[in-house]
Amino acid sequence: MPAYDAVVIGSGYGGGVAASRLARMGLRVAILEQGRLWRPGDFPITAKARRKTTRLTGRAPRLGDPTGLYYLSVGKGLTVFGASGLGGGSLINAGVVLRPDLNRLRKAGWPEAVIGDGLLREGLSRAETMLGVAPVPHPQRFAKYAGMRRAAEAVGCKVQLPPMTISHRPGPNAAGVMQYACKYCGDCWSGCNVGAKNTVGITYIADAVDHGATVLCESRVQMISKAANGWAVVVQDLSGENACAPRRIEAPIVVLAAGTLGTTELLLRAQEHGLKLSTKLGENFSANGDDLVIASGLDEPVNAIATGFPSQAPRGAATVGPHSMALIDLGDEDGPLWIHDGTMLTVMAGLAPVKNLLQLNITRARKLLKDGIYGNEMSRTQLLYVVAHDDASGRLKLQNDRVIVDWPGYSSAPERQRAEQKVKALIEGVGGVFSPNPFTMRAFGGNRIIAHPLGGCGMGDTVENGVVAHDGRVFDPAKGPTGVHDGLYVCDGAAAPSAIGVSPLLTITALAERAMILVAERLQRKLDVTSAPLRPLRDAAM
Repeated sequence: MPAYDAVVIGSGYGGGVAASRLARMGLRVAILEQGRLWRPGDFPITAKARRKTTRLTGRAPRLGDPTGLYYLSVGKGLTVFGASGLGGGSLINAGVVLRPDLNRLRKAGWPEAVIGDGLLREGLSRAETMLGVAPVPHPQRFAKYAGMRRAAEAVGCKVQLPPMTISHRPGPNAAGVMQYACKYCGDCWSGCNVGAKNTVGITYIADAVDHGATVLCESRVQMISKAANGWAVVVQDLSGENACAPRRIEAPIVVLAAGTLGTTELLLRAQEHGLKLSTKLGENFSANGDDLVIASGLDEPVNAIATGFPSQAPRGAATVGPHSMALIDLGDEDGPLWIHDGTMLTVMAGLAPVKNLLQLNITRARKLLKDGIYGNEMSRTQLLYVVAHDDASGRLKLQNDRVIVDWPGYSSAPERQRAEQKVKALIEGVGGVFSPNPFTMRAFGGNRIIAHPLGGCGMGDTVENGVVAHDGRVFDPAKGPTGVHDGLYVCDGAAAPSAIGVSPLLTITALAERAMILVAERLQRKLDVTSAPLRPLRDAAM
């Protein structure tokens, strides 16, 4: 077994940053990722293929391929939708990049050092550069942008074009990986088969590999514990003949970046096996105010059904655009509230007749079946994603040795209901019909599905009010209020002590950049973040 100076568990935004920056410091880095390497052209495009690579976890029976791309973690009151694979959540997210309101985070109890020392702002800038963010050019080409503009004007707002982690022209990214231009098929949140999405795998992870890091995919971490020279990580190999053969890796530095659920699960399990951790572990879980609603019966077509690449739509179907290209800001004194346009995958659009049948709307169900998912009825239907805020009162806990979300009151929380009413008024203001989150129907599981899980290992000033310190190091209660476990870090969404109030990818990435700046200072290592040599897309992150 090779010797490593640092082991990074997970390869999403936080793990990618940690791997890149530790490797650039000259450390020998191993990246452990439970999922597989997904290249452009590998992502599933049919309903059958998507089902095959989806797994259930949490309270549900554990079904599906443990290395599959998509997962649904079923909890009490919430179901979390996420991804496994080299690049983590960046493989399937909308890629919307927004800077957080630092004053709001300060009021929400984030450590003052994070807000005030300037390193988070530096991290934000580094993340924006590395992820190559830019808004969609010429948005007027897309009907769903026009729909968002009409909705914004109906409530006296202006539609906004956020930067996104999507390449709109071919060329090298900041890691030197050659990429293709977006085809605007709308499949961003099921995996980009074009190769236009600036995922972590072809930015930060590719950069880490260029600087000597080793990537070990299909490697599920079962346990972390203290070792004589740092930390021990027990890993189960999920690939081929070696499946179920655990092995042990030791390193002075371990970075937990397995996603909010995965990171918290590993620390909860370590706590059960004797590792001294804060009593706050598992608390202050936030859904970032997430919700999903549908606007149907709109006066004008919005053409928001993803076509995929290669296209699954009939010849001559309208170009869709990126999954989320436009925003409406409905925030007020009660808190932030962002409305994102979205696209429906074919599998979700195909459920529309079923939903109407279950609601005994037989006439509409028949019409939807007759027209098909690219027909007139569905062309005037818009999926909207809501990002707002909540009180982070959810909990993460172990059940049958797997982490679950425990938040039965999320749907009835006043913040979420207030957001829903404002979105309903917006939709009805442009003559549309509002439908709440369809997955709250019992036939579809009954849980609200969210995509921005945060917390469980929140930052704090002391071990009494947080699980990790402002720099990402895990508190050790045996060493006093501010003592830490040397070499053990949390660098992902689990460290957020509250809702962020905007799509969280940039904030998570910037927090990890900030943590690595401080690691370099602590280790007295140079951290150079200049660009890398060019490499073709197919060779990225290998």
